[in-house]
Amino acid sequence: MDKKDVSMVSDYADDIFEYWRELEQKMKPNPNYMSCQSELEWHMRGILLDWLVQVHERFGMLQETLFLSVNYIDRFLSLKEVSIEKLQLVGTTALFIAAKYEEIAAPTLNEMIYMVAGTYTCDELKKAERFMINLLNYELGFPGPLSFLRRISKADHYDPQVRTLAKYLIEVTIMYECFIEYTSSLIAAAGYYLSMVMLGKSTWTLVHEHYSGFDEEALLPCARELLSCLETPSQHLSIYKKYAEASYMHASTYVNEYLSLNKYSL
Repeated sequence: MDKKDVSMVSDYADDIFEYWRELEQKMKPNPNYMSCQSELEWHMRGILLDWLVQVHERFGMLQETLFLSVNYIDRFLSLKEVSIEKLQLVGTTALFIAAKYEEIAAPTLNEMIYMVAGTYTCDELKKAERFMINLLNYELGFPGPLSFLRRISKADHYDPQVRTLAKYLIEVTIMYECFIEYTSSLIAAAGYYLSMVMLGKSTWTLVHEHYSGFDEEALLPCARELLSCLETPSQHLSIYKKYAEASYMHASTYVNEYLSLNKYSL
């Protein structure tokens, strides 16, 4: 089927995903970077990302932009010690750069300054942008989990229920530092696997293995951590509220109801 669709570039798909797997390893942040930050703590990252999710939604940006922003933030903080006062500037700058990379119509400089209520000036944001891009060595093309989710979805002919629920599960992972150590491809596969479990859809087959690159056993550690995090929606409230909307098939409320009725363990 894909061979008839030139936009799917099926002849190059295997090479593309092999390259992305190399790239996701190369662009993975240090999962222990907070130990090198004298003024910051992990809960501050959570507060920043909760705010970032709200700003991202207010601008109506693509989900890819959010994952890209989080990667920039974590990689930047892996390389540079930051004061509490500058943490929001790091988040704002990361979103500004990610939007330029992903969006057709990225927010303007003045719009970004408005979103931080004038806390920073245009010159400060431009200077921060140059500094971040240089520190990241101009390596901005991080392959986020959605790229891998699309490929895994082929195994079930792009089932909208499984895919939408998986999007919620995958987005939840950005709020918890325990997932920094996992690659995008593994997070996508674990989120998709858990979505299938919650919806009672089939089992993890050889076809899923082929498109994800992981067998069921390899997914379990990440999926178990994700299942545990889902039990406290207050820790990812902005994402929970977003996915409670009808446009997302009430994915978050479905998960909440599922967990209240099923004492399920993987």
